[in-house]
Parts: sequence; C-alpha cells; structure tokens
Amino acid sequence: MSKAEKFISDYTRNCSNELGAIESIEGTRVISYHEWLTPDQARKAVEIAREEIYKWIREYVYIYTDDLYLEGFIRDLKKAMKDE
Repeated sequence: MSKAEKFISDYTRNCSNELGAIESIEGTRVISYHEWLTPDQARKAVEIAREEIYKWIREYVYIYTDDLYLEGFIRDLKKAMKDE
C-alpha cells in the first residue's frame, strides 16, 4: 500500500458518516453528515502521492546524463503538476 493509500485509509471512516438527526420546526427530519475526507486531507493525500512519484523517478529512472539533468527534470515536473 502506498503512503497516499495508507493516508486515505487512515482518515476514511468504515461506518456511517451520519452525525445525528433532529426534527426541524416544520417537523421534517434533518440529518447531519461528516465528510469522509476533508478537503485538506485530500490535498495532503495528493501531496504524498506526488512526493512518491519524485522518489520513484530518482530511484528507477535511468537518464544517461548527470544528476543535475535529473533534478531539473523533477523540478519541471513539479511546476507542471503544481496546478493539476
């Protein structure tokens, strides 16, 4: 399991996300729910996955040039993925 998958698993509930139900003034039932993942948690999972990609590139991509070229490639990839 990747770090991103583990993060999502750790912060995902495995039961109902219903927080409670109350009767409104009109007599209808109002149910409140909690998000499975907060937006910040989802962004963190994406950040973890991106860091895993950079690490994988450094370990397994063999570019027959110097390390400066590889780091430049990773820097350009980070720029490209920044707004995605």
